Amino acid sequence: MTAEAAHYQLLVCGATFAGLGAAIAAKLPVIVVERSAGVGQEFIETFNPGSFEAMKDLPFSPLEQSLHTELIERSLMEPGGGPVHLPGVHSVLCKRIQDTGLKVLFLTEIIEVKATGEGFEVTLYNVSGFQTIRVDRILDTTSRRFSQPDQSYAPVNRKIIRAHLSGGVSGNETTSNVQPLDEQAQILPGRFPSERILALTVDAGTDWPAARHSLQEYWRARPASLALWTIAAVASTFGLQVPQGPIELAAQWIWLPSESSPHPLQAFRQGYRFLQLQSEEDVNDGYRKTI
Repeated sequence: MTAEAAHYQLLVCGATFAGLGAAIAAKLPVIVVERSAGVGQEFIETFNPGSFEAMKDLPFSPLEQSLHTELIERSLMEPGGGPVHLPGVHSVLCKRIQDTGLKVLFLTEIIEVKATGEGFEVTLYNVSGFQTIRVDRILDTTSRRFSQPDQSYAPVNRKIIRAHLSGGVSGNETTSNVQPLDEQAQILPGRFPSERILALTVDAGTDWPAARHSLQEYWRARPASLALWTIAAVASTFGLQVPQGPIELAAQWIWLPSESSPHPLQAFRQGYRFLQLQSEEDVNDGYRKTI
């Protein structure tokens, strides 16, 4: 006899900031499927620390406020918002997963999605082999729409390759200003005065070796104002310019790309608020909690 497939009311594709926010807000049987071994990769692995402007005057729910407070207490973000110190954020998200008891499958691919009369049958593959689960709804928070593995889809017309810069700066220098070098590149502030992020925009068809070569060539010709700065590390994957969600892919199948948000905490908030807006009129502390 074949065991009955496990049933979840919600499948979240991607352990992204938005995906984790949505899964925590769901308050129902939910499973998160992540093809990599990490969380928040759309910001952490692309070296995108977020901006100062993105966090201004945002109202927070108690859960969102607790994450905001934790980032400040760990000195990963300034009290007024602004860029986050990405190396320390991964452990914060992992702790949230542990504390909330979220079921997250890492290193797991979505092989096939079949619509049924009552939802979807989803075939997964990981180190344990193939597994089929039943879900009522799908929320895809990845930039490349990994819940549609059989479809050829180009989500962007440009990519961004970022590098972490390190250098000595004076105590009076501010990190709040973004310095555009030209139309192709910007110098973005990091969490601390000794951090900067070089963001170089390339065409969508550019592969990774070519993008890294362009980055190195661009850096060799950098202006004199950056002479004391060095490239400390290059991101492990492209940043992508994706449309703002939510976008309906099919009935009960939504695309909400986390990377469309300009700040990690704002992406978390986007996923959290989206699940609340999908809930019934059962309100707790001013926020809808159940579906």
